[in-house]
Amino acid sequence: MAMHASEIERLIKAQLPDAEVTIKALEGDGNHYAAHVTSKLFLGKTRVQQHKMVYEALGGRMGGVLHALALTTATRRTPDEFTTPSEEGEKAMSQQQIHDLIRKEISSNDIVLFMKGTKQSPQCGFSHQVAQILGRLGVNYKDINVLVDPNLRDGIKSYANWPTIPQLYVKGEFVGGCDIVSEMFQAGELQDLLTQKGVPTSAHPTTG
Repeated sequence: MAMHASEIERLIKAQLPDAEVTIKALEGDGNHYAAHVTSKLFLGKTRVQQHKMVYEALGGRMGGVLHALALTTATRRTPDEFTTPSEEGEKAMSQQQIHDLIRKEISSNDIVLFMKGTKQSPQCGFSHQVAQILGRLGVNYKDINVLVDPNLRDGIKSYANWPTIPQLYVKGEFVGGCDIVSEMFQAGELQDLLTQKGVPTSAHPTTG
């Protein structure tokens, strides 16, 4: 059942009464939205904590009737609380810095999954599907939640020149997104790739 943007806004404001909520439908199916939420209640909270506050407001709808939500948050400040342009510039990371961080993660870990949410709590059906596949194969992997930072979410897309998330990397090589990973798994090709790359697995599920 599709979820209307007005219902998302109502739920968020019920939990965060002062919130300014901007919602944009991404695919027109009532399941994929982008939301920007600004609230004074975010003051002193980390970005992860801010996102959790919004997810809690939405109850158990994330990954259910609300298939995917590209979320950004900001703290509403009084005029004297705004940072100066120079301070804001110091906090912002360049695309090159983001790419360097991504490259470091990929080179430091055998398997890296850039996903929406975490392996324990995926925030997108596609991310959940890839995490399930890796879980069935019994491989150890680094999960990186792109929802905690818009710069990271955009940066991983430009790094791989790939428009969607999740993205799976094995031994520094970009394997693909959900569709490709699922196809490879069903064909046994993902298991073969892990073997070729020398990545140990602790499970050998049947495919088909």
